[in-house]
Amino acid sequence: MAHLLRPLLQWRLRSSTVSQLLSFHSAPPRATTSLPFFALFSSTCRQVHSRARALKLRDSPPLSDANESGDELSDGSDVKKSRNERKRDARCAVRWGMDLANFTPPQIKRILRVAELEHEVFEAIMVVKRLGSDVREGKRRQYNYIGKLLRGVVPELMDGLIQSIKDGDLSKFQELTGAELALDNDEVSEEEISEEEEEEEDYTNMAAVTRWFDGLVNKDLDITNEIYSLREVDFDRQELRQLVRKVQSASAQEAGLEERVEADANARRSLTRFLQGLADQLPDE
Repeated sequence: MAHLLRPLLQWRLRSSTVSQLLSFHSAPPRATTSLPFFALFSSTCRQVHSRARALKLRDSPPLSDANESGDELSDGSDVKKSRNERKRDARCAVRWGMDLANFTPPQIKRILRVAELEHEVFEAIMVVKRLGSDVREGKRRQYNYIGKLLRGVVPELMDGLIQSIKDGDLSKFQELTGAELALDNDEVSEEEISEEEEEEEDYTNMAAVTRWFDGLVNKDLDITNEIYSLREVDFDRQELRQLVRKVQSASAQEAGLEERVEADANARRSLTRFLQGLADQLPDE
């Protein structure tokens, strides 16, 4: 009997187990089963949002950075503009030097006096006036040096002064000189006349100085012997030799353009002063 009942009991246990399993799989999903989906959805949204924000940060900078970039661009344009202005001013100053070199020494001094420029500018212009037409490179360097000295001048004033001298318009020149000069017109005219007479006397010696200068620098033996054989005046011959060597070596030195121009101008100015003093001591013929 026991042998017959045991298989029946085992069959009922198995059938109940199978029914429980079927009921578990066929039951509707609980609310908790939807949590992984929402978690996955929110995680995906966060990833998309962070990715979009990363792209936005990479492609478009923040407002402060954009403002700084705009300022840098505007500063760059200002720098470029000022550089172009400096080039234009430099060319204009060189042109002034060329115009001044075409005037007589009294006219040059009159313009420089009104423009409140140093006597160094006058000496630099006199140096370029003494250079011959064959000394092209020396003239170019000297004009660049003169232009450097003239860059601080008021453009309208210098243009007006040069143009008034070219046109011979004294009224325009006096108008540009200011009210004080116009009030003391007679007094200034007398002073200018006396100064011009002295300058004309200096200019007569300038021909001899120019001849000596060119002869010494170009190693002309006749002119060199003429100068060193002078007995009417006493001068330091060793110093003269040193000044001549400085002028000859200044043009050959390897330096920047501005340094070379300035060194060449300083050497020429020193030699010119020495020769000018030598010419002033010569007795009148």
